[in-house]
Amino acid sequence: MLKSKAISNRGTSSAARAPTRPSLGRSRLVVNAKNNDYNKPIQSNSFGTFSSQGDNEIARSRVEESRKYFRTVYDFPQWEKHRQSSRLIDRLLSITQSHIMQNIAPSLLWVGGTSSLLILYMYALDQGSLPASFPSFATNPACTAFVSNTSVALSLLLVFRTNVSYARWDEARKMWGGLLNRSRDIMRQGATCFPEDDVESKKALARWTVAFSRALRIHFQPEVRLEDELAGILTGSELRMLKAAPHRPVMAIHALSQVIQNVKLTPIHQMQMSQNLTFYQDVLGGCERLLRAPIPVSYTRHTARFLFLWLTVLPFSLFPTLGAWTTPVVIGITGVLCGIEEIGVHILPLDVICNRIQADVMNTLKDDDKLRGCLAESMDREAVNARSKVMS
Repeated sequence: MLKSKAISNRGTSSAARAPTRPSLGRSRLVVNAKNNDYNKPIQSNSFGTFSSQGDNEIARSRVEESRKYFRTVYDFPQWEKHRQSSRLIDRLLSITQSHIMQNIAPSLLWVGGTSSLLILYMYALDQGSLPASFPSFATNPACTAFVSNTSVALSLLLVFRTNVSYARWDEARKMWGGLLNRSRDIMRQGATCFPEDDVESKKALARWTVAFSRALRIHFQPEVRLEDELAGILTGSELRMLKAAPHRPVMAIHALSQVIQNVKLTPIHQMQMSQNLTFYQDVLGGCERLLRAPIPVSYTRHTARFLFLWLTVLPFSLFPTLGAWTTPVVIGITGVLCGIEEIGVHILPLDVICNRIQADVMNTLKDDDKLRGCLAESMDREAVNARSKVMS
């Protein structure tokens, strides 16, 4: 009785000392429990944070740095160049400068090395430099059957991945395009509907509209610091408040809402401007959903493993037919297939969109007084001319 009671007491004390941790069941999610306060207000996921929640710089690999060159923004000269009849030759000659080819270089080296070792092995075996008991790959029906029977499945996997990746990229592009349009619209509404003498409210609306787009960009692409992006845009106190916020884009939307609420507007104008802020919230939530819910990881991992195995077996399948030409052929096939897999990583040029938002918003604010004066002068002139015609 006493022994069981002692065991019970020890169990109770151990349970009291043990920290309470969330039960994840069979989840493979790994959480860094060091100094982890689960009651701390964070963004949308209690087991992770976005880049805008801290000032820690994220170390980026060369491959990740090169992805910024994928963010192409076209203008008229680029479209003209893109339509040139010599574009195919130009693209072929510039293949050594392709960042996609540079990113898949490890795969090219692996397959090229495997096929080269196979050729050397078979040459040494034919020359008698190796014992005759060593296996020969002069004929390899097993590898040939594997490659021929799984080619269609591999193609379908790569096509599905590419299509889904483009669909996600296109969805994000449309959301950011809508963000650009709504930013122009909310600044137009502020310049038109705010009282003419309330210049400070118009400036605050412009500042926080730009701040929201910049904070949203840093929220998902932590390549720059908030201070560098918003220096000269927000005031010192506003910048410190935004930097200290647990969720900076939400703070920017809240600030915009307060600016609109503090201005004397008609209910219909206030509702229309609030609808733009609701769209901002939708864009924020949609982008967070794309970030938090990628293509199922099991699918992408299976595709990568399947592709790696298929390319490794490929030299053994082609060697009986191609001989010494196996290496260049498999390197070309690897470049095509791994290039398709790499193309599935699309990144939006958010910095360019933010620059466009800032330019349009600030130009609307700057041209407001000039536009009012010009229109008033023109309308007065037209009114004088109309009165003159009536009197004549």
